[in-house]
Amino acid sequence: MRIRDRHMLIIVLALAIATRLFMLTARPMDHDESIHAYLSYILLKDHAYRYDPAFHGPFLYFATAGLFGVFGDSEFVARLTPVIFSLVAIVVAFNFKRWIGKGAYVFTFVMLFSPSILYYSRYMRNDMILVGSFLTVVYCYFRYLESGKERFVYLATLFFSIMICSKENAYIYLFIFISFLLLHGLLSEGLSYLKTKLLNWNVKKVRMIVISSIVFLSVFVSLYSAGFTDWAGLERATVGAVEHWVKMHENRDHWKPIYYYSILLLSYEFMPLALAIISIPEFVERFKTRKMNKFELFVLYWMFMTLIAYHVLSHKVPWLLVHLVTPMALFGSLYVEELDKKITLRNFRAFRVMLAALMILTIYTSFYVTYVDYNDAVNEMLIYIQVQPSAVELANKIIDLYEHNHSIVIFEPTNDYWPLPWYLRHYPIPFMSNGNFRSFEYVVTSEREIGVVKGEVLGKYEIRPFYYMVLIKMH
Repeated sequence: MRIRDRHMLIIVLALAIATRLFMLTARPMDHDESIHAYLSYILLKDHAYRYDPAFHGPFLYFATAGLFGVFGDSEFVARLTPVIFSLVAIVVAFNFKRWIGKGAYVFTFVMLFSPSILYYSRYMRNDMILVGSFLTVVYCYFRYLESGKERFVYLATLFFSIMICSKENAYIYLFIFISFLLLHGLLSEGLSYLKTKLLNWNVKKVRMIVISSIVFLSVFVSLYSAGFTDWAGLERATVGAVEHWVKMHENRDHWKPIYYYSILLLSYEFMPLALAIISIPEFVERFKTRKMNKFELFVLYWMFMTLIAYHVLSHKVPWLLVHLVTPMALFGSLYVEELDKKITLRNFRAFRVMLAALMILTIYTSFYVTYVDYNDAVNEMLIYIQVQPSAVELANKIIDLYEHNHSIVIFEPTNDYWPLPWYLRHYPIPFMSNGNFRSFEYVVTSEREIGVVKGEVLGKYEIRPFYYMVLIKMH
């Protein structure tokens, strides 16, 4: 890497760290975040973990528990794992310059300031782990093709292991990657491709397979078996995970119409969308003249297959948008230099003006939703049923009552009380879905249970939009 690029990468990293860590704890821990953080806390405190596909893979919990052990169990630390993998994604994006030239600067910009990527880089979910890891896999694969150095194979295997141990949609990435290699090999070499892969063996190939298998199994088995204490977790991680999410698809869990992501892309990710659209004619031209290379073909295939997969799946939520934006942004960055030369109006570089305008609008949109309107789950489609500040107020009120020696219980028949377990993790306050709550001085319950609890309502707190919990003093 040239000295100029090194200096630029340092600036990019400084921007990435600043944007990821600034006001990191301003937004209340969301419903899912609080579950993830609480399970990580329990893993550290009680050494207890059991993989459940509904809460995704173990890597986030073990990584966060490790960070809790070093830095303490705070909200800031809880959100560090996605922050770290977001930084990995940005560094790798910058290093794609070896294949896409100055387009890597545009791709890095999107990975820095994309509204969905920035917002969910600061959100305790698994998605940025997958994005950062898969970009590393792609980088390592093409670097291996260039250099033949085995370390890239082992590094790619490690990050694929992390992906598989992070979230079930890693299998979508795995299918896209393997199917591309197979199709590209068959179309370019015919059946001889299979013969070469299956019948031609040497010491190097055997060594790479053996070491890669050891790397993968070491990560996969140790995490899904919860440190070799829950061997049934391996079955749940494979057959069980697929069965669970197929069932969720059939049950239309979190169902949205097929155009859901299209609206999100138009509303927030107009920059990678616009660049991808105007890059299609350039790709077609290069395809016709046989100038395209394997990297270009892979990026198009990745984008195309991802768009199909996530539009078809009934389970549609805004954090999955990052999986669409990344390949779209990479494809839209492939031909930046060519488009800059071609899109002109009487020698006026119209492409640069368009690009600058898209960048400004992207930064504005991203900063507004991340640092200003981050609790608005009603008007911001990118934000999903966000926990409101009054939930933190309720937690503080509960702590205050407990510290003044009042008995208090959280009673909710459907266990719809998150994020309270996270905020109350240091206090032995009981949570009940049934039983004798009348023996307590104070009861916290959902608004719909007021008629069941029958006491003096002291306060009403919005936990998330249109869902309230109440603090009741028993008579």
